[in-house]
Amino acid sequence: MVEGVRSEAGGDAVANVMDREVESYAPFRCSEDALGDAGELKRRVAEDGYLFVRGLIPVDAVLQARSDVLDLCAEAGWLDPSRERMEGIVANGVTPSTEGQPEYMAVYKKVLRLPSFVALAQHPAVMALAGSLLDGPVLAHPRRIGRMVFPNNIGATTPPHQDHFYIRGARDTYSVWMPLGDCPEELGGLAVLSGSHRAGFVQHTVHTPGAVGGVGVDPERDFGAISREWRTGDFAAGDALLFHAFTVHKALPNLTADRLRLSTDNRYQREGDEIEPSALGSHFGL
Repeated sequence: MVEGVRSEAGGDAVANVMDREVESYAPFRCSEDALGDAGELKRRVAEDGYLFVRGLIPVDAVLQARSDVLDLCAEAGWLDPSRERMEGIVANGVTPSTEGQPEYMAVYKKVLRLPSFVALAQHPAVMALAGSLLDGPVLAHPRRIGRMVFPNNIGATTPPHQDHFYIRGARDTYSVWMPLGDCPEELGGLAVLSGSHRAGFVQHTVHTPGAVGGVGVDPERDFGAISREWRTGDFAAGDALLFHAFTVHKALPNLTADRLRLSTDNRYQREGDEIEPSALGSHFGL
């Protein structure tokens, strides 16, 4: 067991935490004003477990990746040919597809090879932000991750979890999530449970069949005494959300009628620190 990691007794709890209503979300606290001040960024991460930075990545770089991914989606027949491709409008009659399904994985394999998609993970602005927290040379995990989230597929929405459950390795690992294009709340961005990282790692015992990831935590049971404040907000192209591997977060459902939500999330740690071997390979071995 990793130092500082705590476990919870008890057997597996089969539940769908996504079905629990959250009445409201507080807005993200923005941190672009602190860029260049490593001490202040560290203080905010220590308090909240995350940094939300508007305009971190040049919009052109993000939209190039979006365009290239949507080209692949169009080739797969997912998009409405009568609509502007960059809108990402799903064609009538297209069945929602998700991770693990052959038709999804065939497209995703091509996405992971796109130079514009791969380059976002190591953009100088992202590396500098991670470096300000890690105090040393930064390793961006080679395991790039992308999501193509269909509408009308709420059951696949990723439930509350900590990335350390999947990453393992160094406890001081950070994830950076960014949408490939504008992402209002209804399109299904990310929400974080502010301050939840202070609990350390909690064993994941909540199973949500059909959801991406599918294994998570119960925020009320595992973190209620520490934090009940979920934070989220609208993302614009170029915005980024960084959070600690112990910070509880979840996806919001894509509630639009016909739009794909595209995103990428990547992991960062100090070079030379402990790393899970699988993090050095491609996502799903693709």
